[in-house]
Amino acid sequence: MPIILKSRMEDDRRENLPHSINRICSYTNSAFVEEHNTSKINNISEKTTVMFVKNPEKEPKVSIFSESKEYEPYDYCTSEKPTTYCDTLLHLLKAAVGTGILAIPNAFKDVGYVVGISGIVFIAVLYTYCMHLLVKSEYELCKRRRVPNMSYANTVHAAFEETLPKYHWLASGGKFFANFFFMVYESGGCAIYIIFISSNLKQLLDYYLHDDINLRIIMLYVTLPIILICWIRNLKLLAPLSAVANIILFICFILVFWYMFRETPTFEGKQAVAVLSKIPVYLTTILFATACTGIVLPLKSEMKYPSKFASPSGVLNIAIIPMTLLYAVFGFFGYLKYGNDVAGSISLNLPQNELIAQTIKGLYSLSIFISYHLCYYVVLDVVWKNYLKNKCKKNNIFWEYIIRTLIPIVTFLMAYAISNLETFISLVGALGISTTSLVIPIVVHTLVYWNYYKTKLEFYIFFLKNMILLCISIVIFVTGITESIIDIIQLYLK
Repeated sequence: MPIILKSRMEDDRRENLPHSINRICSYTNSAFVEEHNTSKINNISEKTTVMFVKNPEKEPKVSIFSESKEYEPYDYCTSEKPTTYCDTLLHLLKAAVGTGILAIPNAFKDVGYVVGISGIVFIAVLYTYCMHLLVKSEYELCKRRRVPNMSYANTVHAAFEETLPKYHWLASGGKFFANFFFMVYESGGCAIYIIFISSNLKQLLDYYLHDDINLRIIMLYVTLPIILICWIRNLKLLAPLSAVANIILFICFILVFWYMFRETPTFEGKQAVAVLSKIPVYLTTILFATACTGIVLPLKSEMKYPSKFASPSGVLNIAIIPMTLLYAVFGFFGYLKYGNDVAGSISLNLPQNELIAQTIKGLYSLSIFISYHLCYYVVLDVVWKNYLKNKCKKNNIFWEYIIRTLIPIVTFLMAYAISNLETFISLVGALGISTTSLVIPIVVHTLVYWNYYKTKLEFYIFFLKNMILLCISIVIFVTGITESIIDIIQLYLK
């Protein structure tokens, strides 16, 4: 969506300016930061600033805002159709409550219901705090660079450029690192979608065909129509289907709840504290279900009043309350209902011979099939637009379709290699989400505020707090990956 800089405090003053001065260039989020780095924005000797005119030699230099006044990013609306507080809250809740919630009862099985509920609260608090660090860092960088907002990767890039000079050379590497782990996160999510769809379809096919069909064969047949969806270049064509998919997900979710409470849950045979060695896998599974890091900064920048996103009573804090409650209730009662027999997705525990249960599995598979392109598009955006588009100027469309075909094939191969749903979810949570949602925001915040505090005491408190959080995040990252790899090895040895 194009960005049109518009300050609410300066609207009246601009109305009196000549028409040529009011013409302000439009840029996409990435181009806005990429094409105008710090040296182009900050190193201006004049008392007035020209805001990105197309032809600086012909356009007059006239003040849009005064450099003597501190730049306030939140005074600039960056969306043609800004969202309200309630709109943003609903978008965040919708993004956070996805298919990952169906895996939470299985995670409770590994650690017990007491540890399960405690772990959800712990991850919710840790994740929300790290998102606050990310938003706060992006805000501070926007003030320094006099831009209204930045993307996630550009925030990482700017953080290294704004820290000690000896670390400036890490800026490009930091941006690549952020993009790489976002690709791991989203492509892993795509592979999980393929496993989820195939696992639900397998139960339906096994029941009606009276045969045990190989899961990997179903994955192959599922991937072929997915490739066709990925060939659609105009996302607006898929918008109505996405809306239908969201409605289907909501209906299926209600029906799953109905199955959970159709019979009174019992504590018999359920453990309050189970295998503590499984806590890392449990935490990374909860992270997978909770995290929606990729949309945090875009949602904030689309708000009419961005300052209300991360305020004490803002969208971020308010959204986490119903999310945490929903995850805890769903995981707790799902575990009480099915106990140690709970599957990687609770939808797989629904009766195979009941029409309602079969309908739920079919509709869930359909909605996830439609939603695949949302995860896929993030990977395409990073791989194609950021790295390959400019290198494939000849036959551009041809190579774009090659990439659009290869991405779902790669995610199919990932799903084929690790076809166990719960193992793949914990691996993606450990490798992709713990990095992008915990480790990177803490590192970025440390870099941005390194020279911010005036007294040594304030700096030491800030540094100690961030190092403790970073150590916790790295422990989750390392132990989660280790346990996931052990589970994969055991899976292949069976």
